[in-house]
Amino acid sequence: MRFIIPVLVGAVIGYITNWLAIKMLFRPHEEKRIFGFHIPFTPGLIPKERARIAKSVGEAVGNYLLSPEVVMNSIPNSKVEKYLEGWIRSSIDKLKNDKRAIKSFLTNLNFESYDRVFNRVKKHIVDLIYNTLKQDRFKEKVMDLIKEYILNSSMEDLYGFLNKKVEVLLSEIAESQETKNLLKNLIVSKLDELVLDERKLHEVIPEDFVYSIKYFVKENDEKIAHVVKEIIKDPQVEIKFRESITNIVSENMNNLIAIFISPESISNKVYSMIKDYLDKPQLADNIVDILTTIIDKVLDNRVDIVFKNIKSNIGEEVILNITDNILAYIFRGKNKKQILNIIGEKIKSQELDFQNSILNLVSRKYGELLESEGFYNKIYEAVDRSIENILNKPISVTVEKIDENMIGYITNLSLDMLNYFIKNQLPNIVELFNISKVVEEQINSYDVAFTEELILEIAHKELKAITWLGALLGGIIGILTPLLEMLY
Repeated sequence: MRFIIPVLVGAVIGYITNWLAIKMLFRPHEEKRIFGFHIPFTPGLIPKERARIAKSVGEAVGNYLLSPEVVMNSIPNSKVEKYLEGWIRSSIDKLKNDKRAIKSFLTNLNFESYDRVFNRVKKHIVDLIYNTLKQDRFKEKVMDLIKEYILNSSMEDLYGFLNKKVEVLLSEIAESQETKNLLKNLIVSKLDELVLDERKLHEVIPEDFVYSIKYFVKENDEKIAHVVKEIIKDPQVEIKFRESITNIVSENMNNLIAIFISPESISNKVYSMIKDYLDKPQLADNIVDILTTIIDKVLDNRVDIVFKNIKSNIGEEVILNITDNILAYIFRGKNKKQILNIIGEKIKSQELDFQNSILNLVSRKYGELLESEGFYNKIYEAVDRSIENILNKPISVTVEKIDENMIGYITNLSLDMLNYFIKNQLPNIVELFNISKVVEEQINSYDVAFTEELILEIAHKELKAITWLGALLGGIIGILTPLLEMLY
């Protein structure tokens, strides 16, 4: 009994002491007073220091347990890659068998603001396109593209296109009744004007033109003389010529002379003399002098007299024939080709001005188009139609061409995006959560009784072991007393 009683007393005291110390960590929950005096050790240690403890725990969790570095390092890349690839593959397989339209799929997500969001998206797309098109920089790039890929590299094609169009236009002009009427009216109008003109012909006809005619006669005198010879020596002309001389002689010859000389003999003699004269070398010079004199005589006539005679001898049918002949001459194969060549050479000679004119025209029209009232609405209609066409397509059609290579590409792209997010954005998000503050506020929000229950539940075995450890230590101290007494 000498040893048992001290051991039991020491064990009971140690057990009660540790049990009481643990209880005093939480109890009492509030401060206690007697007659207005504060009772020591109230409230318990944890309720009393809850704010400080909560702050310390929050800082420990935020700075060490759930810091941005810890969160980043806790994401295993291999597992994420495997999960992400499996999820993408599974999702695509499901979508390949989904016959619903994309629009129906999105609607079934119970997305309440579907229409509002898509209208906003469409407006943002339209505004982006519209504002981009209005930028001076974009306009300059459009002009550069037109100049580089259309004007510089395709000018020959453009010339060929213009040449064909001009050729067709000339043919249409030549065959157009409006052109014929216009030219006929011009001829009639000019005749009416010339009928009232009292000037001499040489005052109206340019000197250069008259000189050209006379020069042509002089340079071609041999040819003209040859033509005259051929005409006069022609059998039919000879007959008519003899008949004309005979008639003239018969009308003017005295009857007495006619008894001795017949008009036919005179006609034969005159015609023989003319033929002999045609073989003389000075014929060409004489013909030139005669024609030059005739030209001068004709030019000395008044314009109104000449054209009154002309107008009185021609009718509308003749004028129409003249019109047709003029148009036929101008637009016949050779002349039309020359006209086309002249137009083509003129365009090519002014290629730089031609290009600048086209660019200025396109630039001006481009600006007018952007400022027009309906342009924005047209862009909106086009975007709306494109989005609707996409949304009305079956999901299976949209994803049917996704193969293994594409799945790998999507997986790699998703991983790259996830890694970028983890590396560049996750630390900021973790810091934005302010885990230390969240833990501190959460601990402070708990009821003291709940906190006590939570800690006791977590550390039940450990606290019970501490209580029994107190009993063990008390028992050991209790047995030491009789042992020490025996030593003395």
